[in-house]
This record gives sequence, structure tokens and C-alpha cells, in this order.
Amino acid sequence: MPSEFGAILKDWRKTRRFSQLDLSLEAEMSARHLSFLESGRANPSRAMVLRLSEALQLPRPAANQALSAAGFAPVYPSLSDDAPELAPVHQAIATMLAHHDPFPGYAIDRHWNIVNSNQGAQMILALASPGGPANLIDILINSAGLELIENWDEVAVLSLSRLRTEILELGGDDQLSALARRLASHDRVRKVDMASINLNQAVIPTIFRVGEHRLSLFSVIAQFGSVQDTKAGETRIELMFPMDQDTARFFER
Repeated sequence: MPSEFGAILKDWRKTRRFSQLDLSLEAEMSARHLSFLESGRANPSRAMVLRLSEALQLPRPAANQALSAAGFAPVYPSLSDDAPELAPVHQAIATMLAHHDPFPGYAIDRHWNIVNSNQGAQMILALASPGGPANLIDILINSAGLELIENWDEVAVLSLSRLRTEILELGGDDQLSALARRLASHDRVRKVDMASINLNQAVIPTIFRVGEHRLSLFSVIAQFGSVQDTKAGETRIELMFPMDQDTARFFER
């Protein structure tokens, strides 16, 4: 009978679309031993769990779960937001956002909740969702009836694609899946003619309409490479840059 670890290993192998042979080659082990681990006929060492976690590119929380299932202590910390150890991380985020002003910049968590933003982003967010939610997908859905985002359909379809990719990489996530279903079920998204969206563009910007101004912005997304905390390590910083001089002058004023 498969062990708890064996079941987790098999589920993630299928999620990553690996055969047993594929994964054994990636993890530099025998396919026979991998089969024994999945079936519960063999128990993994701590080093083997970590090797398989790396081969499967498990998110840190999933790697901790696999370690616990195999009888080992979690290796990745899970600290509270106000933990002193995370102060340099929060300072780095604040510094990046401040230096990016006057152009919009914000930090979001795993579920697209905004955890920090600069003045440029706060101006746009106030127009999109005055006093409303601080979740980017909620804000996008709420702005569908406004004239704020000129290419709303294009932005929504690309956001949905990004959501689905993240869900796949995480091996499933209930909150992200709920957000994806809400966005996918929106009337405007269901009616989008995919042939009308030019995915061959070198850059696909978000185009805002603010009064008489047409603001065209594209995004750069950054993540921490060495932060091991399960939550802080998933924080993403999105910096928006102007596509043209008119947009740059608007924010600089």
C-alpha cells in the first residue's frame, strides 16, 4: 500500500507529466527505486526527498509537506510577516517600489493580493477600485464596466493564462483556482475572439485611459532568488514602465 510520501510523490510526478523513467533520470536514481518509493516498499532518506523535490521543482510548502510525510522536519521556514528575519526583505521591496516612482509598482503575494505599492500604482488603483478590494484579479473584474483599461479583454485573457500557469506550477491552489474561475466566467472573457488578440507582439502593454490621457505601460516581474521563507519567497514585485514619451511625461508630472 502506498505511503503518504509515496502518494505525494506520485501525484507530483503526474502533475509535472513525468514518467517514472523521466523522473528517475532527472533525479539521478534508478527507476526501480523510484517505483519502490511510490508503492511504499521503500522509505526515502532526507537527502532523497530533497533531491526529488528539486527534480520536481516543488514549491517550498510542498517540499515541506513531502519531508513531513517522510518523517523529517520541514527545511523551509514559515515566519510571520513581522518576524525580524524578514525585515531586510520588506525593506528591499519598499526600496524598489520607492525608486521606481513616479511609475507604478506594487508587490503581490501568491494569491495576487497587493501587499505594498508606490504612489504611481496607488493613483491607478484608486481609479480602478476606489475603496475596493486589494486583489489584482478582483480589481480587473471590477474595472470591466469602466473605461479605464482600453484593452481590458486582452489584459484579462493574458491574466487568465498567467493564473492557469501558476496553478499548474503549484500543483493546484484553491484560492487561485477560484480567481481563475471567476475571471473565466466573466461575460467579456467568454465572448473574447482569441483570433483578435495578437500574441505575436514583442510587448503587450496595459493601456489606461485617464481623462484625455492614453497611458501605455508594460510590466517587469521580479521575485526573490534566495529568500527561503515559504510566504515571503513567493512575493512578486511588478514594476510598470512607460511604452512612450507621453506616458512617461504624464507620470513625471
